[in-house]
Amino acid sequence: MISQTVGATESTCVLKMGYRTNERLPNIARAPDNSGLYLDLYQKAAKKVGCELQVTRLPKNKVVSLLKRGEVDFYPGFNLTKKRSSFAYFIENGLPGGDAGISRDDMEEVTQLEQLKGKVLLRAKGAADITKGITDIYIKEPPEMTSMQAMTFLLQRKGDFYIYNKSTLEYLLKQHPLEGLKLHPDCCGGVLPLYLGFSLKSKWFKGTTNPKYKEDEPISADNYPVLMSVESKAYEFSQVLRRMKVSGETQALYEHYYK
Repeated sequence: MISQTVGATESTCVLKMGYRTNERLPNIARAPDNSGLYLDLYQKAAKKVGCELQVTRLPKNKVVSLLKRGEVDFYPGFNLTKKRSSFAYFIENGLPGGDAGISRDDMEEVTQLEQLKGKVLLRAKGAADITKGITDIYIKEPPEMTSMQAMTFLLQRKGDFYIYNKSTLEYLLKQHPLEGLKLHPDCCGGVLPLYLGFSLKSKWFKGTTNPKYKEDEPISADNYPVLMSVESKAYEFSQVLRRMKVSGETQALYEHYYK
């Protein structure tokens, strides 16, 4: 395990952020280097609530296990799913989200996921199954696959399509231009909020059952089984992130890394 504590020296608490060991540039470098947008954003937010930020790097399945037990407080970029709602509360981090697809350049423009029938979709283990319910899409999940590896696999014809955060794909193609690839910006739902996943078992989280939760409806930020207590450090953290977004501080950080 690789851990590093950064932040205010007179903090009254430590917020533990967990992330996988491989990189997701420019958000975070490969372990043990934690530099990037995530470190800057969450270190600033932690300091505003009187906390230090501790970063733990492990393979993703191990980080998620720690998150489930409350030994890691939050995962910095976590897709909202019903399965994950059993152990995490989702807080908007203020960064622009939304997915895009990428393929070899001989594929026609994909504007709906049904067009992927008969194709091999590359997907990172644990990633949201956004093609659920669509038959005849073949899923391949190479272990600890990075987006750069996925693009290489596409060129090697080890897969046909890969879906990931639009900003990240655009950044990677800008930094590492690869001949023979094509971006599909309108395949996957447009601009959406991004979330961090905060452990329900973290000592900094307090919550109650949401009486208005409708189990028969899709899970979302507005239809969630848990309500976060306004008296918890997690709530304070969420409000700081909201204010950073409204003030433009988060957007300035984003543009520093992505533009």
